[in-house]
Amino acid sequence: MSMRDLAYQIDPALWVREVLGIEPAAWQEEFLRVPRGATIVALTARQVGKTTTAAWAIAHHMMFTPNGLNVIACPAQRQSKEAVRRVREILIRAGAELKSDNIYELELKNGARALALPSTDDSIRGLTVDGWIVADEAARLSDDLISALRPMRARRPEARFAMLSTAWSRTDPFWAAWESEDPSLLRLKATADTAGLFSAKFLEEERCALGEHGFNREYLGIPAGAECSLFNWDMYERATRVHVPLMRPGPAFGPVPEPAAVPIPNPFQQLKAYGDLR
Repeated sequence: MSMRDLAYQIDPALWVREVLGIEPAAWQEEFLRVPRGATIVALTARQVGKTTTAAWAIAHHMMFTPNGLNVIACPAQRQSKEAVRRVREILIRAGAELKSDNIYELELKNGARALALPSTDDSIRGLTVDGWIVADEAARLSDDLISALRPMRARRPEARFAMLSTAWSRTDPFWAAWESEDPSLLRLKATADTAGLFSAKFLEEERCALGEHGFNREYLGIPAGAECSLFNWDMYERATRVHVPLMRPGPAFGPVPEPAAVPIPNPFQQLKAYGDLR
C-alpha cells in the first residue's frame, strides 16, 4: 500500500476530496472523521446531503476493510435501496470492483458488503456489523427497529452507529437521543441557519409554501409541537404517566362509607286513647 493510499485509509474526508473530487462541508468532514465505536446523532435540514454523507462513509469502509459489513435502515426499504444505490455510484467512481451488485446488497471483490435493510425489526436480527450502522430519517423509525439495530455491534465495538434525520416530533426515538444528556453521543447539526447551505431567496419561498411550523421542522430542526404553549413537555409527561400504587388496592382506596341510617320513631304509634273521642 502506497503512502497516499494509507493517508486515504486514515482520513475518509481526504479520500472524498481527492478520489471522488468532492469538497465536503464542515459537518460532513466531522461526520467522516468520527472515531471508531462512535455513536452519532446528526440533526439536519432537508437536502443537505445526509444520505450522501453516510454513503461516502460506507463506501470508504468497504474500500479499505476486506470482509467488512455495513447496513442502512430507512423508514421504507425503497429508501434503503436508494441509499445502497448511492453507495454503488460512489464505489464505481472510486474504481472499486463489484462482486455482487443488486438493489438489496453490494459486495466488493475484497468481501466487503453493504445491505439495504427492511423497515421491520423482526427480519434484521442476527447481523454482526463491524463498519457502519446507519439509521437514515431516524425520526420516522420505530423504537423497536432502533432497538434491533444497536446490538449489531455488540461483538464488534469498533462499529459506528449513526442516526441521521430531519426533525419530526418530540416523542420519536431520534429526538429522544438528541435531547438526552448522554455524554457519549456525538451531536452534529446541519440546518438551514448554517451559513452557505441555502440561498435566502429559496428559504423565503419555502417558508411561504410550508408555513412557519412546517418550515421550522424541515429546515431548522425544530420538531412539531415546539410552538409556544402554557404547558411544557415535562408537565405533559407527568399528567399522562400511569401511577401504580405501592399497595394492593383494598377498602382503604374505596369511597368513604356512608354512616348507617338511624331509625326515627313514629310518634303516632305511641298515642294513648283517653276517653271517648266522639
